[in-house]
Amino acid sequence: MAPKSLCLLVATALLAYYVYVPLPESLEDRWRVMLIDATIRTLGHLAGLAEWLGVMHYMDVLKLMSVAEYVPPTSDENVTVTETEFVSVPVRLYVPRERPGGLKRGLVYFHGGGWCIGEAGEALGSAYDYLSRQTSNDLNAVVVSVNYRLAPQHHFPAQFEDVYAVTKFFLRRSVLAQYGVDPARVAVAGDSAGGNLAAAVAQQVRGLSS
Repeated sequence: MAPKSLCLLVATALLAYYVYVPLPESLEDRWRVMLIDATIRTLGHLAGLAEWLGVMHYMDVLKLMSVAEYVPPTSDENVTVTETEFVSVPVRLYVPRERPGGLKRGLVYFHGGGWCIGEAGEALGSAYDYLSRQTSNDLNAVVVSVNYRLAPQHHFPAQFEDVYAVTKFFLRRSVLAQYGVDPARVAVAGDSAGGNLAAAVAQQVRGLSS
């Protein structure tokens, strides 16, 4: 076997070993999930190298992922998507088109990312834009996806303060009425760090109403 062919074979085997992650056979798009996972791991390795070389802070490199995955707010035939601010906190709004059936549901969503990365407009890896759009359409819900301040530039409790302020603002009867949302059908949700924030906000809001 020629040296070039041998090097290519070894490189292919190493790449496949790096990309492959054992996943259930029943999972759809298994290789797509593997490629996304490999991409995120590679970015983490590059971030570590950049910080070791003194080029850039680890978290600043990871934030480039959010920038690369950002998509502008784009409406479709089912959902109107806009970006605005609630009490000076950037949010992305997903409002379903008018349909029969009375008042809409409401959802305030907090993205994940270890309190350090993440963006409501991500369209690839975490796909927060797709998640919020589908939630709005499938549940006939106004979704408020919050772009809270991120660490390490903004220390705790800045993240909680932002999501709590947005939630309290959205829960105002005048605001709910503006978007046609049923006050009895409003929820908070999130993934990873966002799930932590959602739990904290739910407890705080419950304390206000008790």
